[in-house]
Amino acid sequence: MSALTRATLYTIVLSISGLVKSPVAYTQETQATDRDRAIHLLQRATYGPRPGDVDAVLSDGISDWLDRQLHPERIDNAALETLLDGVPVASMSLNELAGQYPPNQVLQSVRQLSQSNSLEESDQRRLRRELGEHSPRRILDGLATTRITNAVHSERQIEEMMTAFWYDHFNVFWGKDATRLLVPGYERNAIRPHVFGKFEDMVLATAQHPAMLFYLDNFQSAAPDSSLRARERRDANARRMRRMPAQTRAQATQRMEERRRPRPGLNENYARELLELHTLGVDGGYTQADVIDVARILTGWTFGEQRSRMQMRQTQASYEDGRLVLPDTDYEEVYRFRFRPEFHDTGEKTVMGRVFEAGGGHEEGVELIRMLAHHPSTARHIATQLATRFVADKPPLALVDHLAAVFLATSGDLREMTRALFTSDEFYDPAVVGNRVKSPFLLVTSTLRMTYGRTANSRVLMETLRSLGEAPYLAEPPTGYEETSAQWASGGAMLTRMNFATSYVTGELRGVRPDRNRIFGEIRRRGEDSVAVLLDALLPGTDTTELMAVIEEELQTTPPESDRESRLRVLGLILGSPEFQSH
Repeated sequence: MSALTRATLYTIVLSISGLVKSPVAYTQETQATDRDRAIHLLQRATYGPRPGDVDAVLSDGISDWLDRQLHPERIDNAALETLLDGVPVASMSLNELAGQYPPNQVLQSVRQLSQSNSLEESDQRRLRRELGEHSPRRILDGLATTRITNAVHSERQIEEMMTAFWYDHFNVFWGKDATRLLVPGYERNAIRPHVFGKFEDMVLATAQHPAMLFYLDNFQSAAPDSSLRARERRDANARRMRRMPAQTRAQATQRMEERRRPRPGLNENYARELLELHTLGVDGGYTQADVIDVARILTGWTFGEQRSRMQMRQTQASYEDGRLVLPDTDYEEVYRFRFRPEFHDTGEKTVMGRVFEAGGGHEEGVELIRMLAHHPSTARHIATQLATRFVADKPPLALVDHLAAVFLATSGDLREMTRALFTSDEFYDPAVVGNRVKSPFLLVTSTLRMTYGRTANSRVLMETLRSLGEAPYLAEPPTGYEETSAQWASGGAMLTRMNFATSYVTGELRGVRPDRNRIFGEIRRRGEDSVAVLLDALLPGTDTTELMAVIEEELQTTPPESDRESRLRVLGLILGSPEFQSH
């Protein structure tokens, strides 16, 4: 039998029976110490404590440490910036991204060139290599590298946690055509700047970002009568054009022809998700009639001019003098937010009893978002989402009430809401400590942080996260990934997670491994029992009596051939244990 058999059964039996809970050092009958509270805060509010982090928090004081985390600009992050110097994707402008990783229609023209009989075979091979170098998959690799590197190495841990939380709340799937180019700027400009700002600003930023407009199809939503009004507008323009000089009239005629592409009509996709997911929540008190009128209010919210989008669709790559020439397109202009009045529904609308008078234009959409962002149902929905993610799958009602009250009292100040969450009595209640199964992303990143892990191969980590069920940026539905932890506790999922721990420790994940010298150097320095030292380092504040018994039985059943093998097996058993899998 495998040396991991006993530990595997231990993990799976506990997971199936719903007992994947890390035994903590304090209970309802005992008083939590500052160390207990610091450990729990680091387990939930960060991507896991590194060796020494608990003592650092206690040295600063929990309150001061939290306050500095909520003002990330006060924290030096130079080491992280150095690590990210070689991963420019997340900071590249849209034009830089498109120049390096062009859209599908451009890549298709390159594929056609690579199959052209007019080119020498050597040129065809060169073009096929170029296709790989310009593949949009490299954007995803860069995004994943940045997300993982930020999580593992950033000193601004709560900012990273909240950026991931809010990205998931306003989810955009990376794999939907144009979103491949747009997601880096979406996270950088619409999410990250607002995680400690006003909720209203984040809703508006996401609503007007081309990534969201494209993902949920609002960029093509138009009033039912917009074609008639557009025709009337063209007729009026035609009368004006007759008075223009010939050359100017020819240019104006071309622009009008390019703008004639018909719209498919009203699209409710974004309106529905704005109400159900982003603001009010599924029980927020709105009706289908409200969804329709929200969609009507947001007609004409699109990007670019029709002319620039048509030009982009017509762009082709060429092969000149032995090199690939990509089209010079201004993608910043193609995907710039625009309000197109000719596609806007100008009639009166009513949303949840609020009347929006006819002719409100773009401003009525801004006012709608302001109304939704400050609604009591939104306060409760956001409070519930935060409490579910960071406290319990079924959060205490008292905590939800408290967070909703803070949201309303501060006009949706997310910094103060986050502070209220991590200072609440409910957050530190022994009943919720250690009761959540780590999400796959948290499991992987906390493993790397705790073991000084090297992350040289982000594609391997991305494939690992895909197999575990939580690859960043690849959640297809608008709901993003689930906030509850119960879904990660099935027997099959736990076995896959244990396999990750084993592969990681033994070096089977190419380019991703723990720093064994640093880990085992601490054991040699302390001159103590290696199992006890590793348990203390990797599972601070946890009762490891049962796990210690499991490890000892494993080592007795199949004795290791060397101290090194013993330590590696112990490390793998700890990282794959229910105690490490939960937080």
